[in-house]
Amino acid sequence: MESKRDIWTAIQEETDLYNRLNIHEVVDHDKFYLYSIIAHSTALEGSTLTELDTQLLLDEGITAGGKPLIYHLMNKDLKDAYDFALEKAKKQNIYLPCFP
Repeated sequence: MESKRDIWTAIQEETDLYNRLNIHEVVDHDKFYLYSIIAHSTALEGSTLTELDTQLLLDEGITAGGKPLIYHLMNKDLKDAYDFALEKAKKQNIYLPCFP
């Protein structure tokens, strides 16, 4: 029983450190989560773009060398679809737990 308390104490200490360091202000977790969803969803369809490739494409417009254009377009199209759905949901007051 003592080890469970130690685990929860350690979790609380790490959470406190995370909050003190204001990491939530440095890392855009919502964007990171969305880009991860996009990269993994398109991977199911055959895309070989990594999460980093996806981030560079969507943030900087940089394509991954040596990878087919279709994979880049697939990721961009899925991002556009998520943005469209999110905007529609906001206008209709639909709650989406993954996005603010």
